[in-house]
Amino acid sequence: MMVLKRMIAHGAVSLMLMTEVGMASSLQLPTPAQLAGDWTLYPENDRAAGCELQLDAAQTLHGDLQCAEGLIGQRPSGWLPTPDTLALLDGSGSALVHFNRYKPGIFKWTSISGKILLLERKNKE
Repeated sequence: MMVLKRMIAHGAVSLMLMTEVGMASSLQLPTPAQLAGDWTLYPENDRAAGCELQLDAAQTLHGDLQCAEGLIGQRPSGWLPTPDTLALLDGSGSALVHFNRYKPGIFKWTSISGKILLLERKNKE
């Protein structure tokens, strides 16, 4: 009976370690340099209403910030990568919105009212 309990305990510990390692490797933090570049922010079904934004490696935001303010409700001035999101920040460094990974090169945000915005990386040439 004691041997069986030890086997179960070892199995449980091994399973926990494998799960933690798997989760840690799936949530790798992208570097600012990896995400820096030209992006388009637009309502899900209205690409023509989009804003051209530039995310730089220093995590500041450039481009049509007035347009971005119209879409998200507040003016962003910076950005921050996280393991599973890309956040746009206000002037004090607080997150305004968290875009979740949606597809390769595309992040998605849904407002409380149900409005969906996409942040899509422009092709690097």
